[in-house]
Amino acid sequence: MKSILITTLLSSSLSLSAQDFQLLNGNILMAQKGKVIHSLSYGYADMPSRTPNTLETPFNLASISKTFTATAILQLMEKGKLNLDDSFQQYFPDFPYPYITIRHLLTHTSGLPDIELFEPLIKQYPDTIVTSHILIDQLKAAHRTLAFKPGEAFRYCNNGFVLLGLLVEQISHEQFDAYLTKHIFNPAHMYETFVYDPTQNKLPTQVTKHAYESFAIDTFSRTGDLKRYRYTDYNNDAAIGASNIITTVNDMLLFDKAFFRYKLLSPATVQLALTPVKLKNGTIHSEKVMDTMQGDGTGSYGLGWELFDQPGYGKGAGHGGFKFGLATFYYHNLDKNQTIIAFDNTAAPSFGAIVTNALHMLNNEPPKKIDDKKSLARIYVTTLVKEGADAAATQLSLLKTDTAHYYLSEWELNKAGYEQLYDYYRINAALEIFKLNCLLFPLSFNTYDSYGEALNKAGKRNEAIALYERSIQINPNNEDGMRELKKIKAR
Repeated sequence: MKSILITTLLSSSLSLSAQDFQLLNGNILMAQKGKVIHSLSYGYADMPSRTPNTLETPFNLASISKTFTATAILQLMEKGKLNLDDSFQQYFPDFPYPYITIRHLLTHTSGLPDIELFEPLIKQYPDTIVTSHILIDQLKAAHRTLAFKPGEAFRYCNNGFVLLGLLVEQISHEQFDAYLTKHIFNPAHMYETFVYDPTQNKLPTQVTKHAYESFAIDTFSRTGDLKRYRYTDYNNDAAIGASNIITTVNDMLLFDKAFFRYKLLSPATVQLALTPVKLKNGTIHSEKVMDTMQGDGTGSYGLGWELFDQPGYGKGAGHGGFKFGLATFYYHNLDKNQTIIAFDNTAAPSFGAIVTNALHMLNNEPPKKIDDKKSLARIYVTTLVKEGADAAATQLSLLKTDTAHYYLSEWELNKAGYEQLYDYYRINAALEIFKLNCLLFPLSFNTYDSYGEALNKAGKRNEAIALYERSIQINPNNEDGMRELKKIKAR
């Protein structure tokens, strides 16, 4: 009966026509005690070729891959090959930060820079493909000060897990993909799972990532074809350890069962992995929001695992993942032994609502209505670029009162303004968008800050000064605005 109920509710909530990708373009699986309750597939694995998604379609797990890297490290710990409080420098003498431990890397408490570390290199050499094995050299060359002393704070860092991938290779004397295949994929019977390395000639098939080219174009394109995603999709798409495990929803369930049935780690080590990180000051790192999952609850982090504490549902563990054009989510309810695995290769804004509804349905609760309103910011910017300011203003005036079908986002308008300013160099369009945002959201310091930046770029010094001063008046703690205002006045 539960299966029929969930099928009906989920289908009514997620059903899509072949032309509609506003809700879900991907796969979702729900399980109770390791048994599939229902699994569904929607949309296209590749839109230009109209290749449909199926439950066998392989997806890049993105940051869910971190749970596999952490499992590999903990396996090596169980074998006595390492101690979590060992300095990473003990294994890599060239690593420039002697006080960062393996535990710091596993818990995102190292203070290391993230992928912004590679910006100078890629600006100088635009065809650079960042691989794991250049990371330590780049850290040495950058001479970057850590964001904080190791262990004092939490700051999500992909580079930390790239280093852990190198550590697996160093200690095991096996390539990272070979280690995972031998010690995790095969024991879990994950025979459709691979590690993706774009520097190799033979690559596993995987789903295509899709994104909007801009706010002025409302159709999806392959992210690999879009210049604006080159930094993440091409330049930073080769490092392993933090991402790049390719799998299916069914294989991911096999990992879930193997991990929580202690086939990969001992019960004590699993418990260790799912213990929230404690900072140096003795407090447990905790946030008032959860990754992807909506509703009341708090999030924390263990050893490569995101941890969830939700009123009415209990404790859970898993991980979210994101790349431009791709969203993934894996959740295991520890109290009820329920599992949700969801992949979307458009990173749709409704993704969080979809996985939250899956949790509701597993617990015999009605799904919440998923908001499928259209973005007025996208309509406005599309019209502005194609037909001009008057036509865009007309469209906005006609539609903005229809709140049942349209929504207006300050954040989206701000993003669209910067896109026109820096990606497409349409300064007049950017000025129109930022101006509108100030008029629509007059109490937001950020709208004035952004408009001031565009005015300054347009050479309108006095107007820029006035807008920055207004921004600082609203938010006296706007340090970036104060710095820019000082620069402008100094000229």
